[in-house]
Amino acid sequence: MPREKAVMKMLPQVMDNPVEVVLFGGGEGLAPLRLAHLAPGAALPFHIFTAADGVPGEFVLTWRRGRALPRQAQDIVWGYFAVAEAGEVLAHLWSRVQEAGARGLTPEFLNLLADTLLVWTQHFFCHEKARSPAELAGAQTLITALAKGLEASDNVLATISSLRRHDSGLFSHCLNVCLLALGFSPGLPWEGTKGEALALGALLHDLGMMPWAQETFHQTAPLTDEDWERIKIHPHRGVELLKPFEGLPEDMLLTIRQHHESANGSGYPLGLKADEIHPWAKILKMLDSYEAMTSLRPWRPPISERQALRIMASAWIAQGSYDQDYLKRFLIFFQGKEGNRA
Repeated sequence: MPREKAVMKMLPQVMDNPVEVVLFGGGEGLAPLRLAHLAPGAALPFHIFTAADGVPGEFVLTWRRGRALPRQAQDIVWGYFAVAEAGEVLAHLWSRVQEAGARGLTPEFLNLLADTLLVWTQHFFCHEKARSPAELAGAQTLITALAKGLEASDNVLATISSLRRHDSGLFSHCLNVCLLALGFSPGLPWEGTKGEALALGALLHDLGMMPWAQETFHQTAPLTDEDWERIKIHPHRGVELLKPFEGLPEDMLLTIRQHHESANGSGYPLGLKADEIHPWAKILKMLDSYEAMTSLRPWRPPISERQALRIMASAWIAQGSYDQDYLKRFLIFFQGKEGNRA
């Protein structure tokens, strides 16, 4: 692919350890970053790429690590970083979160939280060394802050929409499902912070798709039988990757393992039915499917929210694949009614 070739040419010139580069993310190895999160005049802790003018899918190294970012750079809005440098980007964003936290739950701060959580996902998914208890605790801190921001919002759905990423990447998908979980869970008859645990499970639910997610998540051709076999094992594989983390709730691990099971027994990997499926997994399946429908995919444009809700209210109910009680609550949630707060 032209985009992949362009990045492969650039990365060895700019990375300290090009052999360790993980090619995944926007630009087949690059991921987007709001330049507003960078301080003009300060030395950059990582390289910044920008889209090449007139050459779709190609990028140029615009500002090298250690150089000062010019003030006018923020007029571009978006830059790109190498996913291999996600750790450096994450450390920078954490410093900005700590600085901005004292200013309150402003829209800008919520954007920063969501962007930081997205880079956290890229770092955790792509780099085995990043999978530590401390990193998981960091994600939980970001999720808790986002939960408070949504709780304080006058319009939860509008806030979620403003925070959602609208590209076709796996990391954006996981972030979006996490945000939906945070917005929907307060309307459920739960106590405490179970919604935040569900949101962390939502963020991690497709960890098992690594390292071959790029092949199946971005391809435009029909999936082969081999592709489907790999997809069907990703819930199990995700749980296996998380097993070394002591203290993770069993509810969360069951949710990840069962998030593609269907109430009518047509799901995978075990073909469980109805009450055999954990309640959180029933919710995650629904949120996962809704997010997938309403987001861009390489083979189709996104479906509008209205179209998605129409499908949910007709085909989903008729098929019996989704838990009917949670489905009705989700439809009410999107109608903006209070009836879902049982």
